[in-house]
Amino acid sequence: MKQHIEAMKKSGISLAIFALISVLLVATTNSLTKPKILENQARMLLQALNEVLPASHYDNDLAAGKIILNPQKTGFSQNTPVYLARKQGKPIAAIFEVTTLKGYSGAITLLIGIHAGSQTISGVRVVKHKETPGLGDKMEIKKTNWALNFNNKSLENPEITGWHVKKDGGDFDQFTGATITPRAIVNAVRSTLLFAQQNMQSLFQQQSQGSIQ
Repeated sequence: MKQHIEAMKKSGISLAIFALISVLLVATTNSLTKPKILENQARMLLQALNEVLPASHYDNDLAAGKIILNPQKTGFSQNTPVYLARKQGKPIAAIFEVTTLKGYSGAITLLIGIHAGSQTISGVRVVKHKETPGLGDKMEIKKTNWALNFNNKSLENPEITGWHVKKDGGDFDQFTGATITPRAIVNAVRSTLLFAQQNMQSLFQQQSQGSIQ
């Protein structure tokens, strides 16, 4: 009996040591890989931002110039990052990372670039979604050029009544067999343009990493 107890104690100690070593290995691996993961995420974000606004158009650090819009005070569905682009200190464009919850399969996250002066769109890209492959995912630039239809558009081109998909009487094409996805995106871009029209100047007055008060 005594030998059995001693064997159980030794087994328990061995398991404890094994568990400790496993925890240390996981912690060490995380500490080594986390910086690389963050670096890759930052690189991918910058690449996406530069698709919306070419790097030659600004000279500041977009990540450092980010502010967060509070949904309770701005009307967006959730906290909305905005990357403010400047060149030689002058406002160039605001890139909104907007999420609409009205996609066919849920949330769709977009980058929407809007020129500070002309209030025209510099570009729109979908960066995250769960839409149906082959139908709703046609808004991805790697699948079709549909998103390029927003380039240089504004609230005057087309007029506000045209900011709908054609099925709803607007100017923007829907996808064959899929209307909910493009409708959600067009509505999100229109709403962002309306917000920018009223708040573009104040956005550039916010401190970096601040939020609309």
